Amino acid sequence: MNRKYKEIDTIIRGLNRATDAHFKWLVKVLRFVASRDVELPEITCGEAHNHCEFGGWLNEQLAAEGVDRNYLLDIHKKHIAVHQACRQLITDLECASQRQRHFDRFETALLAFTDSLTRYKVHLLQLRTSYDALTGLPLRRILDESFDSMTAQYSENGLYLMLLDVDHFKKINDTYGHLVGDTVLRSLAINLEDNIRRDESVYRYGGEEFIILLQAGSDRAAAVAAERLRQAIAAAETVSGEHRIRITFSAGLTRVHRDEPLREVLERADMALYKGKKSGRNCTILINRRLDCLNVSV
Repeated sequence: MNRKYKEIDTIIRGLNRATDAHFKWLVKVLRFVASRDVELPEITCGEAHNHCEFGGWLNEQLAAEGVDRNYLLDIHKKHIAVHQACRQLITDLECASQRQRHFDRFETALLAFTDSLTRYKVHLLQLRTSYDALTGLPLRRILDESFDSMTAQYSENGLYLMLLDVDHFKKINDTYGHLVGDTVLRSLAINLEDNIRRDESVYRYGGEEFIILLQAGSDRAAAVAAERLRQAIAAAETVSGEHRIRITFSAGLTRVHRDEPLREVLERADMALYKGKKSGRNCTILINRRLDCLNVSV
């Protein structure tokens, strides 16, 4: 469900390198026009767009079948147009009557290609800012944007939201300092991601609060999954310098119903979390739509 921020950084770096390579390709075009002493497939052949370095990078991205496919397909279309316009311009360069028209066409194709690249970069950078720099987890913004589509896709088979809060986290900061507290949060994020299933998601909600979207066919199955996570975190140990720290969390768990707004789901989960804090912490409280609560911790 989620895009890792490191994956986004990798795509941006690859895109920047490929874009730089295409500027070098433009210089190569000028040199070719000046000398024409060698055949260059990235300029002259009918599939020239597949022979340049940018085309190689783009084809790899398209083959990966990522979530950005619409952006990439638009770039692919504009990239082909650039190479076609370039080849036509070179072919008719000696024809004075056609030369200006082909220069204009090449310029238009280049500007459209550049605009397509810019839109994709803006999309990636906006997406990158939606991830937490400390834990690498997606922030509330991504959950807000994707919640309706996830509800439509998964709610019929069973989708549950789990809102969890680290127990006594202020005491950790006060005892060991905020840098150790940051290490604890990073470790928690890693452990949560390691213990959820492939199609489930973890988000940093704020401070020491996290949200997990679980898939389960019944309240019982959801409770078992939530308890497995709680016990896994309670058993884990965070090492920071000479300190070895164990933490627990309290959680509110509730089913997500089709067409139910995220605000209502979060309000219900927060009520259950509050009850868990009041009843001794280190527990999972399941709450239904009628606001009936059940402590499912064993």
